[in-house]
Amino acid sequence: MVTAFDTWKCHICGEERPNGKISVVTKPLIINGQVVPGAGQNIRYCNDRPACIEGAKEFSFFKGNIRNQRKEKCLVSDAEEKKA
Repeated sequence: MVTAFDTWKCHICGEERPNGKISVVTKPLIINGQVVPGAGQNIRYCNDRPACIEGAKEFSFFKGNIRNQRKEKCLVSDAEEKKA
């Protein structure tokens, strides 16, 4: 069955992954220390990569770009898992 979106880009590592390998966590939108009522951030992350799962806990679109730091950790973590 073909869905509207078969792949999604991880906000943490930046890699395009199959739909089943991506999860979403919704976090409140906080700007200048204040929660914006009725607003939120949907963070997509690889649900099979520990570094992406951990990165999603910290990630915010409004808190500096950590993608490059996280991407390196995700790829290293993924390579280590494949060796095991």
